[in-house]
Amino acid sequence: MSVSSHLLFFFSSLGAFNGLLLALFLLLKKDKQDTDNWLAILLILLSVRIGKSVAFYFTPTLDKSILQLGLTACLLIGPCILAYVAQSTLKNLSMKRLTITLSCFTVATVIIGILFPYQDYLELWQYWIYRGSSYLWLISLVVASVMYARNNTHKLALSRHLLTQQPVVVLAGSWLIWTAYFTASYTSYIMGALSFSLVLYLTLLLALKSKWQEKASTTQSKYQNNKLNTEQTARYSSLLNNLIETEQVYLDPQLTLPRLAKRMGVTHTQLSQLLNDHYQMNFKQFINTQRITKAKESLKAYPDMPVEEVAERCGFSASSTFYSTFKQQTGMTPNQYRTTEI
Repeated sequence: MSVSSHLLFFFSSLGAFNGLLLALFLLLKKDKQDTDNWLAILLILLSVRIGKSVAFYFTPTLDKSILQLGLTACLLIGPCILAYVAQSTLKNLSMKRLTITLSCFTVATVIIGILFPYQDYLELWQYWIYRGSSYLWLISLVVASVMYARNNTHKLALSRHLLTQQPVVVLAGSWLIWTAYFTASYTSYIMGALSFSLVLYLTLLLALKSKWQEKASTTQSKYQNNKLNTEQTARYSSLLNNLIETEQVYLDPQLTLPRLAKRMGVTHTQLSQLLNDHYQMNFKQFINTQRITKAKESLKAYPDMPVEEVAERCGFSASSTFYSTFKQQTGMTPNQYRTTEI
């Protein structure tokens, strides 16, 4: 195979491999949700279907038993999507009844495969079952989408949160994969496999983003519940002003938030809250403001002192940082300011 073929094989099969790993994780994790088992089964079925597609695309003479396995999985994808959405949407749904129904359908599918194997009944599998599985998948998607929309109108109204709702992501991904397979005759048979890889990784990114936002929200809530009171704000401000005005700690280029907090005898969280709430600045902005104030005084007091030396004396470890910060705060370069003020 050429390099492009190797890359195509890698990216198309990557989704199937990682789909199986994700399914294994969902089946084995301790804090399971009710829908995790259905989602794991769906991922396994999709991975088998995708794996067969990749193998057949690169090896057209693939054994008929593998083709039969792929089409059997495809027959079960639609009902599994329906079961997953029903479980996540319908509160009064009997899990036992749902499991028995899908199990019966699975057993019937397997029996058909045993009685009418692919290698002996090519027309049955290549035409009727191939088309039937595709249309069953489509019907299941339509029913599942309508079911979810009718029972989650309030969630769908919050459009900015749509992509954080797991059923919406699963349905959207399933629609994309089905469309890729259904239009394969106009594009390429491998598009279904590539679509699955794309959907899987986009879903993982959305899940990570959702977790990050949830963590940030929890942190912010905790922060708000521990705001400094008026007495603490006054006392910490006094300590900070004393270190700034008397000891000029901002002149130290190695000064950090934890080091300054330690000098004040407070936690770095408390100092950060003080700067954010009382001064409306973060640590870097606050310290740079003090340094620029000192730099303006030095530029006027020592007209012959090189700007680089002024920057160093005022706590800036790099002249470029000094120039950009000075321009940002005053709208002028240090030399322009010196010319204007002297």
